[in-house]
Amino acid sequence: MLPRYLISPSFCQKVHKYCDCIVIGSGIAGLSTAMRLAKNNNIKVLTKSSLSDSTTWYAQGGIAAAIKKPDFWKNHYQDTIAAGQGLCDRKAVKILVKTAPKMIEDLIEIGTNFDISEGEISLTTEGGHSYPRILHAGGDATGEELEKKLVSHSKSLKQINFLPEHFVLDILVYKNKCTGVLGMDINTNKIEIHPASNIVIASGGIGQIYNLSTNPPISTGDGIAMAYRAGTSITDIEFVQFHPTVFKTKDSKLFLISEALRGEGAYLRDCHGTRFMVGRHPRAELAPRDIVVKEMIRVMDKCSSNYIYLDATHIPESHLKIRFPNIISKLRENSLNLKKDLIKVSPAEHYLNGGIKTDYKGKTNIEGLYCCGEAAATGAHGANRLASNSLMEGLVYGWKIYKDIEKKLKQKNTGYENKTIEGVNKLLDEAKIKKSKAGKINDHKPDIKTLISDLKNIMTGKVGILRDAQSLKEAGEFVNFHINSGYLYNKKDKNMLEFANMLTVASLIIKAASLREESRGTHQRNDFPKKDNKNWEKHIILKQNKVYFKDI
Repeated sequence: MLPRYLISPSFCQKVHKYCDCIVIGSGIAGLSTAMRLAKNNNIKVLTKSSLSDSTTWYAQGGIAAAIKKPDFWKNHYQDTIAAGQGLCDRKAVKILVKTAPKMIEDLIEIGTNFDISEGEISLTTEGGHSYPRILHAGGDATGEELEKKLVSHSKSLKQINFLPEHFVLDILVYKNKCTGVLGMDINTNKIEIHPASNIVIASGGIGQIYNLSTNPPISTGDGIAMAYRAGTSITDIEFVQFHPTVFKTKDSKLFLISEALRGEGAYLRDCHGTRFMVGRHPRAELAPRDIVVKEMIRVMDKCSSNYIYLDATHIPESHLKIRFPNIISKLRENSLNLKKDLIKVSPAEHYLNGGIKTDYKGKTNIEGLYCCGEAAATGAHGANRLASNSLMEGLVYGWKIYKDIEKKLKQKNTGYENKTIEGVNKLLDEAKIKKSKAGKINDHKPDIKTLISDLKNIMTGKVGILRDAQSLKEAGEFVNFHINSGYLYNKKDKNMLEFANMLTVASLIIKAASLREESRGTHQRNDFPKKDNKNWEKHIILKQNKVYFKDI
């Protein structure tokens, strides 16, 4: 049985002052939510690393919105539904695509400099999109531009208290209501409680449970793991998206090569130089990501290779320099020329389609607990995320969360603060009574680096792009053995705490992937290679060791 807390609240060394809302994470979803709420409320932003260290920063391609005719929100809607392969929540998608243009206006208002062509915002196409609707900045540095503007604007707001280097361990819940978070100051290793009646999880993805991922090192699934321990519903977590074109540098680091490069005309070629996506899908290289990745695996197996080639040699050099300066620079560092050379690329884990189940306002099943961004399962992505919908989804549902919390907090006479503090005190009293079971803070440290490496290898080999019952069973045995080991808990060790969260997320993915006996979108089973709408056009929901199914 999974413990409720990574570290028992009985080890708390400091209880901070109450605040109206705590935001966990400092990417586009978290900061945009905090900025809006800070107009009238006291907000804390807790993040495990620096403010700018988020997945948002690494988003090269852009952000999707139907802002120019003949494109229209209905086209964006249809493309998103098609990519989701039967599992999208249609209302969630409609909210996403209809709100998108307003979000672009808000970004421009805080000074975001989108690229301009002939006096208008420049738009490009990516996989699965029927019209050019991807806005970009700095050519291929969209995420960097967005994150810089969000951080700068957020820091100008006095009612936001930023706490970088603070690792949120668990959500405190009393009688199904949020009372705050339990965290650790990474610099001092002090265990602290931050009381709040509203918590927004915007902690990003889970990429570090795989060997190859475009995610930053901080993406260890902390938000999903803590939400699951708190009692939230987790849904669609078997759908892990792999990006087709990732380049390995000379020093064996991964560098994402934006899908926008294919949107501007680049080709995918096999070991014989053949464009293998032609004839496989009407949009060839711009097919949805799951289709491209699946075909890449087939081609790499046929060629006995672990890569294919990305070819941009036919695109005018002047255009490449304007659109892809970062990619050109990175390739130059590796003695490659985008205009002259074929670039070796392979798939890598990129995005989690599922996560913490929310409603259309970003609310979970726990009162006062919200989620947005990659950690959330809003229903907008279904079985496969449409390219460049992620940044927009974080903005749109962060905005919905802001509206709901703002409405609640306007009723200052409802006694949120007193009730929240009372709940924290009750939890601390309960924790002290149970302290004998919690034991002492354990300083024993197993070889954590080896354990993490083992988990990454197992998840990559057995729960990666292709899966089957036997591989999932073997992965589950490893994860279940370690997740139930006492050495993981009540330990002030960042790596160990992250490993516990990684195991929790891995166990949820394995469980859902084992149950879904079909292939759909980003979930591909060798032993069930076909889509099965009759039995599996439904969501798998995991909650407190129980499984639920919800029909579309």
